[in-house]
Amino acid sequence: MRVVRSINNNAAICVDGRGRELIALGTGIGFGDIPRELELSEVKRTFYGIDPKYLGLIGELPEETLEFAAQLADLARNTLSYELSPNLPITLADHIAFAIKRAEEHMVVQMPLAYDIRQSYPTEYRIGEMAVHGMEKTFHVKLPKQEAVGIALSIVNSAVSASARDSRAERMADLLLEDSTQIIERRLSISVDRDSFDYARFATHMRYLIGQLQKGERLTSGASGLYPEMEEHYPEAFACGNAVADFLEERLGTTLDHEERVYLMLHIVRVYERETKH
Repeated sequence: MRVVRSINNNAAICVDGRGRELIALGTGIGFGDIPRELELSEVKRTFYGIDPKYLGLIGELPEETLEFAAQLADLARNTLSYELSPNLPITLADHIAFAIKRAEEHMVVQMPLAYDIRQSYPTEYRIGEMAVHGMEKTFHVKLPKQEAVGIALSIVNSAVSASARDSRAERMADLLLEDSTQIIERRLSISVDRDSFDYARFATHMRYLIGQLQKGERLTSGASGLYPEMEEHYPEAFACGNAVADFLEERLGTTLDHEERVYLMLHIVRVYERETKH
């Protein structure tokens, strides 16, 4: 195996004996002269088929979190009958890292559609329950039980499906997403990279919200109680979230309550923190 590019000290892009590119994890493998040959004994974990936009995220996530997520993804693949995206370990690691951060900051957010997820995806939900138990033991945090819903959703959303989405509703969602992103850029004086993983994650959550509003369904996350807290601790994101919510209300002819507005604000905070950090 040959190292061709470093991601950080413990992660690197490599090429195997068959000429296939992969991501390798291992203590110190991204440090030193590059290119160079790598002994297989130095590699703890490999990932094939990872989208390049995830590379920056791999460099930011703790190795312990990536390894936990990779084991969880392996469990999901061995348990479920459908194909899962090769990016699943990375998206799971990102979700897990954010869940741990919320727990450490004592921010509890109820997951929307928890009952529906338990009923519609019982196997994925059981995997989520096992993940929460494992996270508590591994990372020494106390997590709310509903975090199992978030894990289950991450798995469900990674399913490789050939089914076509409703083109008209999807086009409308794309337009609303782009207009909302431009509002965020103007209000927060940032430039959002549309090709980044951070934006892809934000877009997924925005399309979910827009889809719910298009169908006339409400979010029932129990997060409305965070509305005053968002105003106090994240005033810029609070104002920006309300501006985006007002825009969506006008375009969709509906109303967004505090549940939906907090949902928007939480994801705007993540985009803002990532872009300003970079």
